[in-house]
Amino acid sequence: MSDLLSSAIAASFDCLPGGQRQALFDEMRTGALMSLVKGAVNQKRIAEASRNIPRKSIEGIGRLRMRVDADLYHLWGQKYGYECWKDKQFLNEMERDNESLRVKCGGTRLQVGFSGSKRFSKSYA
Repeated sequence: MSDLLSSAIAASFDCLPGGQRQALFDEMRTGALMSLVKGAVNQKRIAEASRNIPRKSIEGIGRLRMRVDADLYHLWGQKYGYECWKDKQFLNEMERDNESLRVKCGGTRLQVGFSGSKRFSKSYA
């Protein structure tokens, strides 16, 4: 039975065009596309969970910028090297291009004594 099944699977692979067959073998070997899809689904869950939690920046440490799924973190790290997560321009682009990564985070200081958008006025009478 198993020989019949394996020969049927091999025959179905032979029916695929060359480029698709190679892409299928690569995906079966590495699972990169599966990781990407799984990471995107998990990222949506993280974004939903983060949306309703109020966050404040921590004095001396800074604000929480992004929450990134582990699969996506490692996928980008393997693609560009893990040093990319320390690069300010890379982080800015990730934050700009992927809204689900962003986290709303308030400041630590309270502003008192400012109202409206007009900060200074001078009249010459």
